Amino acid sequence: LLAATGKLIKISELDIGVGKKTPDATKEDYQAQAEMYKFVVEKYLELIPAGQQYGITAWSPLDSPASSSWRTGEPIGLWTEGYNRKPAFAGFADGLSGQ
Repeated sequence: LLAATGKLIKISELDIGVGKKTPDATKEDYQAQAEMYKFVVEKYLELIPAGQQYGITAWSPLDSPASSSWRTGEPIGLWTEGYNRKPAFAGFADGLSGQ
């Protein structure tokens, strides 16, 4: 529907959680998160014409710390709080590359 407007379309403040706090997240949770990041990016590139694509902005590149007021202590980012790449980073990158 948005593409039909002819306007520029941007995904803003994207974050995809796993439904758990970071200490409780499993390898399977992180893989599902990666697949969802990939899906969102792929669908954006598929459904929004190139001339209308204005970008995708992540809410935060890092997981949310326990002191945050937004999604407190949740693994929402592409990197951990310690700046280690997560499977979500690969999912996002794969979505951009079409792999």
